[in-house]
Amino acid sequence: MSEKFSDKKSFYKKVALLGTGLIGGSIGMALRENNLVGNITCYDIDDVASRLAVDKGAADYRAESLSAAVRGAELIIIAVPVMTTPELLKEILPDLEKGVVITDVGSTKSSVMATAEQLLPGTATFIGGHPMAGSEESGINGADPVLLENAIYVLTPQEDTPKEIVDKLSDLFEAAGAQPIILDPLTHDTVVALISHLPHMTAAALVNSVAGKPDMELVRTLAAGGFRDSTRIALGNPDVWRDIFISNRWALLSALKAFKESLGTLEKYLTEPDAESVREYLLQARDYRKSIPHRGKGILPEIFELTVLVRDTPGIIGKVATLLGEAGINIDAIEIVHVRELAGGSVRLGFRSRDQHKKALDLLNERGYHTYSR
Repeated sequence: MSEKFSDKKSFYKKVALLGTGLIGGSIGMALRENNLVGNITCYDIDDVASRLAVDKGAADYRAESLSAAVRGAELIIIAVPVMTTPELLKEILPDLEKGVVITDVGSTKSSVMATAEQLLPGTATFIGGHPMAGSEESGINGADPVLLENAIYVLTPQEDTPKEIVDKLSDLFEAAGAQPIILDPLTHDTVVALISHLPHMTAAALVNSVAGKPDMELVRTLAAGGFRDSTRIALGNPDVWRDIFISNRWALLSALKAFKESLGTLEKYLTEPDAESVREYLLQARDYRKSIPHRGKGILPEIFELTVLVRDTPGIIGKVATLLGEAGINIDAIEIVHVRELAGGSVRLGFRSRDQHKKALDLLNERGYHTYSR
């Protein structure tokens, strides 16, 4: 735990975790692993999932009912699909503790914030939350506290929410390893429609445009590299993403319109054909994409990246990580990339400082690894 939080025994004495799936379970594990709260009581309509949550360390106790879970809780974390949240809020109303803070983990914020403002009494505070982390896995068996490490955690409080309440919740998730930022709900929904919801929709559309075509066995055999990487997120939970699409449909429709216009431009260049315009289109996309990993702009720390080309052999990633670790070089982000059309099997590494990045680059080159950096 960082020095900033080392003097705090716990942020909240009792936490109610409502929903013990991938995200809820991961949050519970991170809070308990770092001793940030007194205790966590979980509830899930799936009795097996709630029992597993306790067994796996995501909660201290399991409750037989919603009422029992939230009674006496200082913080309630709602970790259920977006469109389930309003009904759940109605159910817990009679048992809310005075001064309770309620947050959720949904990927859309405007609708749930409006619902909370309408339903909740003035003695309860609702702060929308969205941990921007996930996995192709689902359910408590996929939960892992590592999911929160360095993940952006968006909080969307009401304008009149006291700063000290927002700061306390923000500090909690920062102590758990995430990187909280504060946004208004509309801004959040507009941005995530572009960078999260639209990519999932286009990945699903791309898969469905290929599925059912002739020579499917050959397609599956050749579908490596680019196709696999660009469609990975289509493996997400359909029920969760259905709720996300519907609850954020207006922002998503606007994003989809812009995407169709962009595709229309490319279609025009191909129809003519105009090779130079196609090149400029691709060049513009490449240049903008290059700028994205260097996230921050005053909000989050900059990440310095390099890519290592490696053979697809057992233990190679551990070998690279061990080499850097023994030299005192800390890897802050790692991504396995299998785009053989571009650079063979490769591992993308991220570092928080330019100095660490340079040391890693020099060491890997010295040991004979092929690398490239931007």
